[in-house]
Amino acid sequence: MAIYKIIVTGSFNSGKTEFIKCISEIDPITTDKPVTEEGLKDIKSFTTVAIDFGTITIDKDIIIHIYATPGQERFKFIYDILEKNALALIVLGDITSKESVSNMYKYYREFMKIKRLPAVFALTKKDLPNRIDDKVIEQLLSNKPKDIPLIKISNKNKEEVKQAILLALEQLVAED
Repeated sequence: MAIYKIIVTGSFNSGKTEFIKCISEIDPITTDKPVTEEGLKDIKSFTTVAIDFGTITIDKDIIIHIYATPGQERFKFIYDILEKNALALIVLGDITSKESVSNMYKYYREFMKIKRLPAVFALTKKDLPNRIDDKVIEQLLSNKPKDIPLIKISNKNKEEVKQAILLALEQLVAED
């Protein structure tokens, strides 16, 4: 049996914990604590302070471990730990937040400093109102490398989350 690791990253409130909860076959391990930073408390009550973890089985011989990073800058020291033996990176951005979308490249770049990984950019919360217009998204992601796929998902829809994971695995195969 082979176990592979995929990292899910993105800014605060981009949907990483929900992504893991949606797809994991085990009860996800989360490290949520009350938000303490002023200005962020109004957005949500709890945030990840270490990692979120879940698993999915591709077939009887392949298991994927999915690790989600915390979204706050002060926790980025954990990136070095998570990237070890990682096969792919999924960068999430909240499609209702210009700041979250514009920060996607920053999160991608942080991991690429450590190790070159096949990547996918996934815009989350496509099921919510107040989505950013496609033209604005294009401008906000103008620095995204052209070979990195961009998809829109609801991080509460298991099939769409699975598509993001499969797309990340396809990028891995394409690089070989």
